[in-house]
Amino acid sequence: MDKNAFQTEMNRVAFTPAGREALTEALMEGAPAHRSMGWARRGLAAALAAVVLAGSALAAGTLWERYFGRLDETQQEIIGTLSQELPAAESNGTTMTPLAAFGDQDFYYLMLEIRAPEGTVLPDYGEDEGYYQLFNPDAGESVTLLDGAGNDIRGNLEFEWMPRTGDSQVLTVVIRLWPIEGVNFSDGTDKVLHIPGLWVQSPDKIYTPVLSGSWDFNIGTHTGNVENRTLDTTGVTVEDERFGTVTLDALRVSPLGLYYRSSWAHGAEDDTLLGPPLEISVVMADGKEIYLDNTMGSGRDDECWYESYGPFEAPIDLSKAVCVRWNGVEIPLH
Repeated sequence: MDKNAFQTEMNRVAFTPAGREALTEALMEGAPAHRSMGWARRGLAAALAAVVLAGSALAAGTLWERYFGRLDETQQEIIGTLSQELPAAESNGTTMTPLAAFGDQDFYYLMLEIRAPEGTVLPDYGEDEGYYQLFNPDAGESVTLLDGAGNDIRGNLEFEWMPRTGDSQVLTVVIRLWPIEGVNFSDGTDKVLHIPGLWVQSPDKIYTPVLSGSWDFNIGTHTGNVENRTLDTTGVTVEDERFGTVTLDALRVSPLGLYYRSSWAHGAEDDTLLGPPLEISVVMADGKEIYLDNTMGSGRDDECWYESYGPFEAPIDLSKAVCVRWNGVEIPLH
């Protein structure tokens, strides 16, 4: 079997170099040493393409298990389908390489490898020693997201450092972005993520520079084909003894998370309450309920409304979702 044939097919699809090589070796090792390959060339190409594309999706999904935890094969395929390739950026000898990236209207995930210049060691720090940070508030250096006109897209950003692989020259971080109202990560327009450097923050919040430079990634033009569903919430209400009739005004769900808006009849006598308690989850065909990892929202007590959105603990397969359960009321997805 010609290993170059596999390599040629793999080079045509989105696939990390390490993943491409691993799949090639696995395919080669799994092939019998003496087997007649009597397929027609067209059949072989089709079979190769199917294997490689499936392998690409699974490889991208498997990579994200470092962040989300255990993912089943369907979840891995979803992430692989959504994942996009972004070019690496280099500054002052440091290369930042997007290993994987995907997003929907409300959320964007970027797994970034930070490789320091040759000979530079990035030590492991204990909690009593310090933390790596991508910003320095004392120097006014922060991660920013700008639109095509250079305007700041204000939102929220969180990042998590992945376990080290033993290479003292490399760090890997996952960045999750939350936009402000009116910003759509999947609309295809320019959104440039700027990283100003790397610092170590001491427990006393003293920032020591580690890597300096400027790294930019246009995440707005690299989003996958995410399916968003806006569900019919007409007449969906529940009764609350303190707030009266609570109405679900809007509901949107994607493989990555959901958005909802609710309103109620009147305020509560207890002015410490910020609105009626809300419970929301997605119910899968096997009966499992999927909850949000976190939420962010805004509202007006005096106008009796609230809207919120949040990501799931891990991406889901919408084709296997039955309904959204909101305060005990089920809104079907199909």
